[in-house]
Amino acid sequence: MKIQRHYFAALFITFLGAAAPAVAQNGWLRLMHAKAQTPVTDDEEEMEEDTIRGFSFGLNLGSYFASKKSAAFYNGACSSNDFIDVNEVRCYNIAERLGVAGTNLAFNQTYNQVINEVGNGATGFDVPYDAYPANMRYNPAFMVGLNIKYAFNRYSAVLFNVNAMRLKAVDIFTLRFYGGTLPINAQSDVRKYSIVGEEQRFNLGLGYRQGWYMNDFANFYLQGGGSLLGTQFENNYLQIGETSYNLFVGVQNQNTLVNPQPNTEVAFGGYGALGFEFFFNKKLSFDISFGMNREKVVIFSLEETGWHKWIQATFTI
Repeated sequence: MKIQRHYFAALFITFLGAAAPAVAQNGWLRLMHAKAQTPVTDDEEEMEEDTIRGFSFGLNLGSYFASKKSAAFYNGACSSNDFIDVNEVRCYNIAERLGVAGTNLAFNQTYNQVINEVGNGATGFDVPYDAYPANMRYNPAFMVGLNIKYAFNRYSAVLFNVNAMRLKAVDIFTLRFYGGTLPINAQSDVRKYSIVGEEQRFNLGLGYRQGWYMNDFANFYLQGGGSLLGTQFENNYLQIGETSYNLFVGVQNQNTLVNPQPNTEVAFGGYGALGFEFFFNKKLSFDISFGMNREKVVIFSLEETGWHKWIQATFTI
C-alpha cells in the first residue's frame, strides 16, 4: 500500500513536470496576443465587417486587348461590297481604291496621284496578289470608365461597369512599281505602306463579386456576370506618303466622295475576372483586376466572337 502511494505520487509529479511547460507556453501566447482594450467578440467583428455596406462609385483605368478575329475586316480585301448606308457608301479593296482595278472613273486621278507621291521615275504600279495583310490585329488600347458597386459586406458585392476604348488595327500592304529605278539588288520595286482600321467600343458589365480574406486591409476576389459590347466603325484607310485614302466611301460623281455615317452595333456576352481589393477605410478602396470578356463584335455584315482581355485598376469612394 505504501509502495502504491509512492508510485502515484511519482506519477503525479511526472505529470506536473510535463504539463508545466505547455501551460506556461499557452499562457505566454495568450499574453502576447492580448489587447490593451476589451477583446472584440464574434458578433462585434461581424457588425464591423457589415459597416462596409452600401453604394460606392469608382473610376476605372486600364488596358484593353481585343481579339484579333474582327481585325481582318480592315485588311483591304473587302469581303463584302454591299452598300452600308443611304449615301451608297461601300468598301473598295486596295486595287479598286487606287485605280488599278475596276471601272470607277472617280479613282482614275488617284492612280496618278500615287505615282506622283512616290516619285523615283515610276510610270505605273500594280497590287501584288499577296499585297493584303493576312494576320492583322489590334493594338492595345487605353480603357476608361465608371464603376458602381453595392457591397453587402466586405466580401460580396454587385457591380455595374461601363468602359470606353478606341481601337486601332495597323498592318502593312505592298505596291509594286515599274518604269523607275530599281532598288539595289532587287528584281522589282516593291514598297510597303500602312493600312489602318479605327473603331470605338463601349462595354457594359453587370456582375457579382465574391471575396476572401487576406489580411485586415486586403481581399482576393473572383467576379463574373453578363456584358454588352457596342462597336462603332470609324475609318479604314491607306497611308501612302502624306496622303490617306479611305476604303469606305460613297461615290456621287468623279469629284465627290462621301464618308460613311456613324453606325453602332451591339451584342451580348459574359465576363469573368480575378483581382485584389485594398481597403483604406470603410469608404475608400482600390482594386486591380485581370478579366476576359467572351463577346461578339458586329461591324456591318461582319460578326466575330472572341475573347477580349483587360487589366483594370479601380479607385472607389
